[in-house]
Parts: sequence; C-alpha cells; structure tokens
Amino acid sequence: MKDKKNNVFITGFKKYIFYIRIALHVVIHFFVKMLKGEISLKKYIVFVYRAYIFLKVVRHNKIVRLGEKYKIHLYIPAYPTRSFFYTLEKLLRDEPGPATVVFSMTKACMYKCPHCYQQKDLNDEIDVATLIKTAHSMQDIGVSMFDIEGGEPLLKLERLLRLMNSIDDRSEIWLNTTGYGVKEATVKKLASAGISGVMVSIHIADPLAYDRFTGIKGSFEEACEAIHLFNKYKIFTAINCCPSPENILGNGIKDMMELSYELDCSYVQIIHGKSAGAWLGKKDEFNDSSLIERLRKYHIQYNGKGVYKDHPSLSAQVFEESEDIFGCTAGGVDRFYIGSSGEVQPCEFLNISFGNVKDEDFITIFRRMRSFFKIPGSSWLCCTKASFINEVINKHNIETTPVPWEITKTFISKWDKGRETALYKKLGIYR
Repeated sequence: MKDKKNNVFITGFKKYIFYIRIALHVVIHFFVKMLKGEISLKKYIVFVYRAYIFLKVVRHNKIVRLGEKYKIHLYIPAYPTRSFFYTLEKLLRDEPGPATVVFSMTKACMYKCPHCYQQKDLNDEIDVATLIKTAHSMQDIGVSMFDIEGGEPLLKLERLLRLMNSIDDRSEIWLNTTGYGVKEATVKKLASAGISGVMVSIHIADPLAYDRFTGIKGSFEEACEAIHLFNKYKIFTAINCCPSPENILGNGIKDMMELSYELDCSYVQIIHGKSAGAWLGKKDEFNDSSLIERLRKYHIQYNGKGVYKDHPSLSAQVFEESEDIFGCTAGGVDRFYIGSSGEVQPCEFLNISFGNVKDEDFITIFRRMRSFFKIPGSSWLCCTKASFINEVINKHNIETTPVPWEITKTFISKWDKGRETALYKKLGIYR
C-alpha cells in the first residue's frame, strides 16, 4: 500500500460545506449568463430550482477529490470543469438530451469473460470518420461524458487516440479497459489526449479465480498494474465489478472494496448481472430482493463518514437506478449506447437497435429512439425485457445482435417502462 494516496474522499459535514460552495458557484455562473442575455430571468429561476433538486439527489455519494478536480458522482464530470457546467445546461434545454454515452469503438478483445454483453455483436466496425462525426453530433445534443470502451479499446490505440482528440472540453472522457498490456507510454499518450478517468474490469478480488473468469493468465495482475500506472498520472480510477450472487451474499464486495483501497482507486462500480449478450436467456437473478438490498446497503455504508470514509466511493447500479433516485435512464434520458458496428441502442444491456449510423444520420436515429423514451420510467428494462428480447432473437433466427430496427419497431411501442421516475417528473424536463 502506498504511504500517500492520490484520492481524497470528502464526507460528513465537510461534504455539505463543499456542496454549498458548488451551489454558489453554479448560481453565479448562470447568473452571469442571464446578465449577458444568454438566458431569461424566468429560465434562470427555473434553472436554480432544478439544479437544487438535481444536486440534492446525489448527496448520498462521497465527493472524490483528485488534484484540483472534484467528482460528486461517477457519471457527472468533475467540478469545476467546463464539462461539469455543460452537464447542468441540460436543465435549461427544452429537449434535455443525455449526459452520458457508452461508446464502443472496437470489438477487438482477447478475453473470454462469460458475461460479455457484446459477445454476439459480430458486425464490422464503423470507419474512423463516421466514429468521429458521430462523436461530434453527440456532443452537440448535450453528451458531457464519453465512456469509451471496446472490446478492448487499447488494442486499437491509434483509432482510440483519434477519437479522443476529436472530442472537445465540453465532455469528460473515460475509458473502459481490462488493463491488458497497459504500458506507461500508453498512459502518457492517453493523458495527452485528455483522458479524465479509467474504469478497469476486475470482477473477483481473487487473482486465480479472476484469471479463470477471463480465460487469460495474469489478467488480474495486468488490471492492478494498469490502475497503478493511471494513478501515477493523476487520472481517476474505478474498478468495474460484475459480482456473482454468491459474492454479493458472501464477502465478495468487502474483498473488492479492500482491494480497491489498496490500489488507491477513486471508485468501485458494482454492475448487477444482466441477461444480455453471452447471458441472453439466462435467468434474471436480480429478482432476488436480498441481493438488491445488500448492494444498496453497501452503497450507503461505503459512502458514509464511518469506518470506510477513506475507502473508494462505491457506486451500486441498483442504488443509482432505484425508483427514488434516477430510475432507468436508458434511451437517451441520461445515457445510451453505440456499438462498434454503429448500432444505436437504449443501453448496452438492451440488445435492440434504433438504427445504424452507417445508414442514417445519428441525430435522426437518436430522435427516433427518444420518441419511444419520452417519459423516464422506473422499471429496469434490462431485467424486465431480457427474456422477451431472447424470444425475438430465437423467433427471427437472429445470429448477430442487436435486434435490428426493422424488427425493434414492431414491438417497442408496446413496452411498459414502469412508473414515471419521480426525479424527472419533479424536474419537469421531460414532458
């Protein structure tokens, strides 16, 4: 363990004092915009109300400080960057647009993880020009955080760097990686291209068990070494963990949090298992309320001011996506997914498409998708619709996911997205 850690975690009273600082800065920043005539007085007053509600909903999380940057939430760009304020501009728009895109830029990967949601995405990758054009369009509709992934994006480093260098500072750039083959020279190039954070996959805190899981000897050590290198260059680090029910009910999460503490990570993201990709047709284990409740308790426990105040912030999807927080934000409510072949999907865990950017302009496809997700719902579609998607794939003998738009359009309007998410109803930004 290092004597001096990069990350500082702000909890308790200090956290609320810092929120006051952020609130004052936000109020002044947009007040200046009003004085310049960029927004009306009425819009400014509505904005202040909405910003208060929006910032209040993330109060359960630690503030993570790295250098002069502060993260109040894993998927909100660091304060006080331009991308942080660009995110808040969402609260001013008549058509808000999503804050986050999970953007797969290659399907190349050596790992053999049994849960991979891209395992059946077999179509050819889009060309670099289309990749960059699409990124520009996404920034223009409000995307302020790019979560770039593969496959393994570092296997296509030059392609990755061209994409990153095309994204301006309205957006924060994160990278999803296995950590495979990361060298210091690679990290230097990524830092120069403007990377803010990296999510490294480690699904089991035991080295031998994890190597068996990935099918690659030494994958656990590769991931840990990658985190060390990214820490060296003051880049936010997170562990992406998709634990088994046995790990959740046992000591798996505690073991992962201890590992992340030793590695000086900023975050651990716990992603519940989804019946997608390689797991299509698999029984949804997250109908088990005991798993959900346990993860939600961990989220509160590791973000508090108690004995775990110096541990990384834990971001459990089942907490963030609960009905009284954000609900399901798929479909461009707050996030969406584009696969390496150009298919635009509501979420990486929903193997359906609204069109391909090789065939149509991205904005056209995006507006089509938004028309089916006008009102944010609280149901986890990745869980409630997985078996239906699997039936559609079998019925139509679809060999390559996602389900193409021509078939998606025959059923999508009938989907029940659950009760309207209270947060967005209160914000009044989706009508």
